[in-house]
Amino acid sequence: MKWIREPIPGCAGYTEAMIALTPTEAAILANALRKPLRELQKQLERLDDIHELGEATERQEARRCDIGETVTVLKYFFELESLNLKK
Repeated sequence: MKWIREPIPGCAGYTEAMIALTPTEAAILANALRKPLRELQKQLERLDDIHELGEATERQEARRCDIGETVTVLKYFFELESLNLKK
């Protein structure tokens, strides 16, 4: 695992920092994140139900948005990790 810098498309001279993982590191990280992802998905489902009923507080709505973003990022990580395993 190491930090790398990649150029930002359309922004000459600017770079973006990101972490590069080996396939082994990605697999270890994926195994560690499976259970937290399932728990977050359950929380998101519960908050979505409250939202759909129109009974969500502002705090619940904010939490729903935060959890939704986290779930999206984690799902994307798992997609990338599964593509890496196919190679």
